[in-house]
Amino acid sequence: MVPRVKIHLSPPGMKHLRLIQFGLKLITAGCLALTFSLLWIATTLHEKIDALETQTNTIISKTSQIVAQANATGMDLTDQAIKKIPEHISFVKQVRGRVGFSWTQLLTDLESAVPGNLMMSTVSLDEKTNTVLLNGSTSSLQDLNLLIHQLEKHHAFRDVILTQHAKQKNKDTKSPSLIVFSMKVSYDPTFHFSKPVKS
Repeated sequence: MVPRVKIHLSPPGMKHLRLIQFGLKLITAGCLALTFSLLWIATTLHEKIDALETQTNTIISKTSQIVAQANATGMDLTDQAIKKIPEHISFVKQVRGRVGFSWTQLLTDLESAVPGNLMMSTVSLDEKTNTVLLNGSTSSLQDLNLLIHQLEKHHAFRDVILTQHAKQKNKDTKSPSLIVFSMKVSYDPTFHFSKPVKS
């Protein structure tokens, strides 16, 4: 019986070479996929950039039209003029507050809030802060508490602060002692101008 002899004609390391070729094919396919993805992302970004540029150009064009119309009517829309707008608004508010203030209206509002048993000795106004300073006297703490409550309830007044109060004996021994007090309250002189008109 003749023995069989196996002869490998392929060079040694062929299996490893095939594995390397397969790996290179996978890497190539991955690189192609990554390239297509990057191309798609770049195309999308360019489209978005083009859209933003179109919107920006539209805004610039409309702004130029508005500025041209304003210049034609004599309005100044330069950066310096726009920066001064808050100052003008503040000035208008101050003027409105001064024009809208009325001592008659203030006293009328106080009269509607002050209880009948309470006596006011002085009423003064700090025009810078629209703070009313009140000095008066009353025969009971209940009337003083009622005054604070009425002022807080009134729409023209806010931030009522009782700065001091003390019991003072009357010179006439037959009369009961009085409670003298001082308080300050913020007053809104434009309240009556901003009230909704009843139909």
